[in-house]
Amino acid sequence: MIISRLFKPLSALADDELMQRVSGKDDDRAYDELYHRHARKLMGFFYRQTDGDEALAADLTQDTFMRVWTARDKYSGASFRAWLLTIAYNLLKNHYRHSEHQRRYEQFAMQTREEAADSNIVEILDGEAMDLALKALLEKMTPGNRLLFSLRFEEELTVPQIALVLAIPEGTVKSRLHTLIQSLKQKLRSS
Repeated sequence: MIISRLFKPLSALADDELMQRVSGKDDDRAYDELYHRHARKLMGFFYRQTDGDEALAADLTQDTFMRVWTARDKYSGASFRAWLLTIAYNLLKNHYRHSEHQRRYEQFAMQTREEAADSNIVEILDGEAMDLALKALLEKMTPGNRLLFSLRFEEELTVPQIALVLAIPEGTVKSRLHTLIQSLKQKLRSS
């Protein structure tokens, strides 16, 4: 029984346990397991945030995992997923800041300073027609709103985790989510 605990397969370990192996022992196999668990979802996150630029999403995904490896000693043992998305968010910010997307970054930064309150978008997502209408609205959103929506409803982060990723107070996250959801509800009802 003790032997089975010592030789637990990597696939049976939680993300945080894997990251502790990576940060403590430079465990390549644990790092590979984390990559295989999260790379596809992270690629999807970047794909949505970059208006479907697959090559850029792939580059940002690789850059994120490179930073996970180089910052492995700085991992504090908190939620690995929130830590990973914090790194991803910072890379995305840097991309907007240092690319031809300067205008989009400025809109994104301005949007992240505004306040609003929390609600539940799930109650209006009923049926295929609503999904298509929602998808069309998301494509027209500012990068800041699309990111906020993605973190909450696609990545399923909690308000405290979103606050950690965006480095803003939880109250600000709640208010922005509320404003975003109210706007989406209004637009979905009128369409």
